[in-house]
Amino acid sequence: MKANEKLRWNGNYDVIVLGFGGAGGTAVRFAADNGAKVLLVDAAPYGHEGGNTRYSAQHVAMAHNRQKIDQYFHQLAAPFAVSEKTMATYLDGFVKMPEYFEKYLGMKPFIWSQDYQSTDHLAHKTNLCEYPEFAGSDTFDFALVHNRDFDASLWKVIRKNVLDRKDQIDIWLKSRATNLIQAEDSDEVIGTVIERNHKKYYIHANKGVVLATGGFEDNAVMQQDYLHVTKLTPLGTLYNRGDGITMAQEVGAKMWHMSNYESLGIVPSYVIAEDENKRGRQISGWKNVKAGSIFAVADDGTRFIKEDAKFRHGHIYNHGQYDLPRAFDNAWLVFDQQQYDKFVQEKEAGQLKYTKLFDKMISADDIRTLAQKMNVPAENLATTLSEFNNFAKNGKDVKFDRAPESMTEFAAGKVYAIKLAPAVLNTQGGPQHDENAQILNSQNEPIPHLYSAGELGGMCVNRYQGGGNLAECLIFGKIAGENAAHNTTTANVIITDGVPQINDLADGERMDNVKLGPDQYVASTEAGIGGKIVVRVTYKDHTIKNVEVLENHETEGIGAVAIKELPGKIVAANTTDIDAVSGASTTTRAVEEAVDKAIKQAK
Repeated sequence: MKANEKLRWNGNYDVIVLGFGGAGGTAVRFAADNGAKVLLVDAAPYGHEGGNTRYSAQHVAMAHNRQKIDQYFHQLAAPFAVSEKTMATYLDGFVKMPEYFEKYLGMKPFIWSQDYQSTDHLAHKTNLCEYPEFAGSDTFDFALVHNRDFDASLWKVIRKNVLDRKDQIDIWLKSRATNLIQAEDSDEVIGTVIERNHKKYYIHANKGVVLATGGFEDNAVMQQDYLHVTKLTPLGTLYNRGDGITMAQEVGAKMWHMSNYESLGIVPSYVIAEDENKRGRQISGWKNVKAGSIFAVADDGTRFIKEDAKFRHGHIYNHGQYDLPRAFDNAWLVFDQQQYDKFVQEKEAGQLKYTKLFDKMISADDIRTLAQKMNVPAENLATTLSEFNNFAKNGKDVKFDRAPESMTEFAAGKVYAIKLAPAVLNTQGGPQHDENAQILNSQNEPIPHLYSAGELGGMCVNRYQGGGNLAECLIFGKIAGENAAHNTTTANVIITDGVPQINDLADGERMDNVKLGPDQYVASTEAGIGGKIVVRVTYKDHTIKNVEVLENHETEGIGAVAIKELPGKIVAANTTDIDAVSGASTTTRAVEEAVDKAIKQAK
């Protein structure tokens, strides 16, 4: 929208950053370090901020040789074109990443190729790159905060850097930016419209606005328009709704590679279907969903995928390329009693990788009745079962070349199915930016005072290399924040109906409002995967009487289950030295740490 004399501003900042993930957190930090008064806005409520960064594996792409990484990334992009200047800035950041960690994150990075030990939590990798067949791939590496991955460690560092600058940064959570505001007589972006508590606020930006809102992983309409799929299940944040794309379009931004997205899955690009507005569960290495008397079928009741295929962020080999499988709306895993019994054994051993598995199964006494429940053609499903049994018996899958040792003939009798859903890790498309993080218009000219960073129009135009998005959050987040802060200040504006300074993040960190009774102590830790965990412990006569988890932001599934189980286990054992809940070792350690802190106060 255009500003005019009737517009009444509600607030004024030097820089406004929209989106509080890795890119937005980095941009706001560097804008503040360069003297700007900053407003940071995110649609997620407290405890859910962080975008996809908080859910990622925390592997940051880096490289040791500049010439080789240039070769490698141009082959990843081929046959599509990229801006050479922007790519150069991106890859310069790769080779400088260890220096970045030390100078700006305050730590020496754990470099996978140099520091990995066989006892580390990290999985062993023969190749750190995803496409080892490409020239220059051997220079690729990962920088991590430490020798663990899925514990949100990088996100916690970024978040703390923002909190440490709370005197210069106001933070509005559960607030959604809807429009950019341009000057009345030019294309310069001078502010934004923000919806908060059902009211619209018009906030002026003296120097610039940074879009760091991520992609459109939770926007079915955009997925249909750009990806030609009905709906994908997000594996990361549920607050990436494509707002940055809509706002950028309104001011004439140039969009690029809108059809490109990444995935993961229990089988390539598919997870177990969830209820509406629920994240998908990424479970790697789950052998029993891809080996044995089990196969995957699509809408027509026939197999559509090599269930045990090696995949690269969801992409599987396809005649010389690596492509995402077709996103079918009615896909299923089908299996027999033998396979069902394997899942029962997992549960009895405390190793079931998906706690709601049995609740989501359907079953029937024969394959045709099961087909009716699945809403697939019964004749096709029966034929598929017969073909699969022949493949398993003969030791050759003539359709998809699945490993013979992974195929077992179905036994006669009861059959089962569980619904799958195509998944999305993140989209890559959005407004194109240049080497200075400036968003470009349709004439390839920078839109004045408008910047972007992170996955919104990121650098992956074709094949994705893991760690690349986190790297650009750090690289272009810094560039965007600094450049926005260095702009010439626009004319002063008159503020009417002004809003007070608000920092929802700092307010959420308070614990002085926790009510304590006799022998009760409160403590917190940031060691959980979701961030902060707050416990209230009742402790008397060297005995842990009660443990209450007052606040946590652990992810759905195993982490949330652990939060429910751990207090009772600690009280029963009268110690925090208990076995970790299976699959939730990070959450277990975090709760134990918080309880220990509370007990220390009592002692």
